[in-house]
Amino acid sequence: MKKGFRLLTALTMIAVFAVSCNFPILTSPQDPGEIGPNLTLTALFDTSMNIPPTVTPALPTAPQESTPTDVPLTEAPGVTATSVPATDVPVNTSTNAPTQLPTSTSISATATPEVRQRGGTLMKAAYLSDAPVMDGTYAEWVDKTNKYAIPYVVWQKTNWKDAADLEGVFATAWDEDYLYVSVKVTDDVFVQNKSGEMLYLGDSVEILIDANLDGDFYTTSLSPDDYQFGISPGNPDKGIDEEVYLWYPTGQKGSKPKALVSSLFETSPIYRVEVGIPWAMLGITPAKGLHIGFAVSVSDNDKPGENLQQTMISTTAKRDFLDPTTWGELVLVK
Repeated sequence: MKKGFRLLTALTMIAVFAVSCNFPILTSPQDPGEIGPNLTLTALFDTSMNIPPTVTPALPTAPQESTPTDVPLTEAPGVTATSVPATDVPVNTSTNAPTQLPTSTSISATATPEVRQRGGTLMKAAYLSDAPVMDGTYAEWVDKTNKYAIPYVVWQKTNWKDAADLEGVFATAWDEDYLYVSVKVTDDVFVQNKSGEMLYLGDSVEILIDANLDGDFYTTSLSPDDYQFGISPGNPDKGIDEEVYLWYPTGQKGSKPKALVSSLFETSPIYRVEVGIPWAMLGITPAKGLHIGFAVSVSDNDKPGENLQQTMISTTAKRDFLDPTTWGELVLVK
């Protein structure tokens, strides 16, 4: 009896132990990588299972390079369109070399300054270490500077006959105090009956000066730094003295006794005038290399009984008193 009870007890304990082996707390943990997928959940959320079998999903492609439609493509020699690798950078397929974009270092810090010059010959005034004698002629200093012709007929050309009728040459120089201009005029008939504002109605010289050439180089109208001087040789037979008269600026108009002037009448048909215009009158401090607007003109009257400006010759072909850009240019040299 006791043996039978013991056998039953042993069998009962073996059964209990076998069942207890399926409880998690008693099992050894598995490696997470060994745990297989839950096929039921995978079937519910796998989108590939919802794709019809006759449709192949489109594969993602690399971004395609865009080609401008308004520029025809040309292939470089020896290169075909298919041999150009697809990249994110546009490929230059033209036969021309690519244009290099400018950079901040491609601009020279020492750019060449603009070269400007008024029309006609660039005239030069030489420096004089000794002030000239004001005797009406440039004879004692002309060899130190340059002479220039006055070749253009700019007013009433039909009244001008030839060089014997009216011709002129001049020289100019400078020092710290004055701009010197001396003119030799060939005129077959000398007439001067007027003075002051009306002196241009007789034989006379006009000098135009733009004292601020750099400041208003392209300005086509008069400004306060533009000057129009009239120089009369006078007329000893009529008791008319030499004179320097300023027409413009109008606020300063009038006879200028501070300007130096002298004249000389040689054997007909030649007369000469020599003038010294104070730099202070022009508001200029003279220096080597200074450029100013400049023109010299000569008016002619061949009718002794009348007061009129019959013709005019000038150093500049397109002289227009109202437009300084038509004047010439003078540079001080030393």
